[in-house]
Amino acid sequence: MKKKKHARNPSDSENKANAVAESSAEAVAESKQQPAAANSGTEADGKDDFAQAVSTLADATGIISVIPPKEENKDGKKENVKKEKAPKKHDKPEHDDQLKEMIDDALDENVENLGILDDSSSQSSGISLNQILTTLFGLFVIGFAIFGIISAGIKINDYMEYKKSNIERIQYFERLVLPLSACDAPTFENVSALNNDVIISAACWDIILSPSASYVPENGNYKISYLDVDIRINKLFGKGLTYTHTTVGDEELMFVYDEETGMYSIPTTPRTLAYFASVDELVPTENGYILTVSYKTPITNWISTSALPDKIMTFTVVGNGLTYNISSLEIKEISNTQEL
Repeated sequence: MKKKKHARNPSDSENKANAVAESSAEAVAESKQQPAAANSGTEADGKDDFAQAVSTLADATGIISVIPPKEENKDGKKENVKKEKAPKKHDKPEHDDQLKEMIDDALDENVENLGILDDSSSQSSGISLNQILTTLFGLFVIGFAIFGIISAGIKINDYMEYKKSNIERIQYFERLVLPLSACDAPTFENVSALNNDVIISAACWDIILSPSASYVPENGNYKISYLDVDIRINKLFGKGLTYTHTTVGDEELMFVYDEETGMYSIPTTPRTLAYFASVDELVPTENGYILTVSYKTPITNWISTSALPDKIMTFTVVGNGLTYNISSLEIKEISNTQEL
């Protein structure tokens, strides 16, 4: 009779022991897998960084191309990407020719067309133009100022010359009319109507007022030839006047003529004269001037007073620009009432 084999059921203690052993084995396996996974992740990151750097360098230089890293698909498997072939060495001359053509084209281009000139250069040229314009304007102002100063100087000089010549002209006319004011000659419209005594008296007064250096006084008188008197008459009234040499004057003042010798005896310093003449205005005419002359009563020693004139006379003189003669005499105004 066969013996039956009975299968032994494991006990509770054996089950617990088996469970503990399995959990220990799993823990050891997990501990081993974690460092491996960490190492694999680090290595993958390093490989990716290196591949990216090489790819950047390749793109910048254009010399080599880099095989992109394998990409993982959804299943975790890496797909191979076809490698781009780097340009071969025999392609280099072609790049050199293109580079040379680019340099030649650049050299042929105008600098302005290339746009190389920046704002600073244009700005500097603008500043230079402004400086030139400013300098030119400054020179223009200085030149204009110099021109104005020169013009003003010329005008002042002309005015001074005119004033000087005008003063000299006034003084000349005052000496011309003074003999007639000294003898208080009557009015006349033409010298041909003048009285003989007035003509001789005016000539003798001219000798007294402006004696020649050749005249030598004798006993308070000048001995003057009738020829000198003729010269003074021609000076005052011009040539062609008809007159006769004779003694003229009164008890206060007399000009004695000696018919035998033809000499006049004329006092060197008469005690007084009728009027001093002062030219106030002269107006040019076609052949001379019209003079406005003030007659002032003198005081002792022939000194003119500063008072208002006794009367104002109008003389007409004619001449050639160098010498003038009296052609008429009129009364313009009487300031003080008196008989003429």
